[in-house]
Amino acid sequence: MKLYAQHGFGPSDKLTRGAKDRLIDGVILSSRHLTPDAAAKSAEELRGINAEFDVLLDPEYYAMLQLGMPNAQLGKLDEEGLWPHFVSHRPSEFLAKPAHIQTVLQAAYQAQRIVGCTYFIAPNIYISRSFDSIESAVALSFITQSKAISMDMALGSPILATLCVTRDALMNQQEFEAFLTTLTAIEPKPDGIYLLVSAGSADEQGKSSRSDIIIPEVIGNWMLLNYSLALNGMRVINGCSDLLSPLLAIAGAEAGASGWWSNLQYFSMGRYIRNEGGGRQPLRRYISTRLLNRVTVNEREAFVALIPEIANGLSMDACYEGREPSQTEESLQSWQAIASLSEGAASGDIVADLARFGQRIETAKACYQELVSSGFTERYEANREYLDALSGGLKHFRERAEL
Repeated sequence: MKLYAQHGFGPSDKLTRGAKDRLIDGVILSSRHLTPDAAAKSAEELRGINAEFDVLLDPEYYAMLQLGMPNAQLGKLDEEGLWPHFVSHRPSEFLAKPAHIQTVLQAAYQAQRIVGCTYFIAPNIYISRSFDSIESAVALSFITQSKAISMDMALGSPILATLCVTRDALMNQQEFEAFLTTLTAIEPKPDGIYLLVSAGSADEQGKSSRSDIIIPEVIGNWMLLNYSLALNGMRVINGCSDLLSPLLAIAGAEAGASGWWSNLQYFSMGRYIRNEGGGRQPLRRYISTRLLNRVTVNEREAFVALIPEIANGLSMDACYEGREPSQTEESLQSWQAIASLSEGAASGDIVADLARFGQRIETAKACYQELVSSGFTERYEANREYLDALSGGLKHFRERAEL
């Protein structure tokens, strides 16, 4: 499984270091944070470091939902004419005039051709509530046209159709499975899907959290999407999949992605709404592959003294020995740990892979139990609920995929 950097505000030297040290396989650039010229320059620089580095550009058309809102935070997308695909139409207009979809796709593809993308990501709208909706019908129309338009333009590069959906839609099993049946029957099929699952609702002003998607039904159906699409010959690139990446790898994902801020580690439409409240810089954290979780620098030091295996034994661990890492080092450590978890997660025997990862979860639970027995009780219940949700997600996936 490949691991991509999810691009956003403040990349600094994170991408160049990640490419140079081969800790990431590519990047999903953000059109919200880059001009077309800056995106093309970044692509050239990263390929100069590593010729095999994949460069993708997220058109972020689904953010159109926030256009015109008084507290919208759309960055470069909102600069007139800068990204020509970012033009507003109501869902009903797309259904009445399919040519609008063609225009949006063509403009997005042309921009990505100039940037020099490895894969072209077809734009799409956001499914904000349900798979049984006008939004869902429009999204399917975008996906249906994505490959045909690229063939007309003779692009020659693989096409990834965007599917950006609220977690709430994944929790209605009947509607989800009906949508999945329709999606896998589309012709001509896109070469793959760029998949984003959103935590919370579209108007929560950034208040959603990782716990909004760490729900057994959401995890299990996210895995089922990867599994069904892969079985139907489509590659799946999962945006903002972070620590769920190894589970998605087991289900057949081609790639996962994570970034350096929390809103680049899980996806929420709240990122496009200005948050008026201030706040302090987040604490530096460390991903422990044994715990399947992030811990603070101080927690890492205390936990490792009791259970040495909580340290990963990977090269980026050195940045945490006796000091606090820089933000770049924290990002590199996260990518290295997620890649380590994902590497070999999918052996080809999915039943065995699920059982093996299930055992990893039980090992993490046992570690937390040992820690709490030694007095480390802070956030124990939350961490236990997180691990139980991972176990529940595997169980849900096994049942729905009939494995």
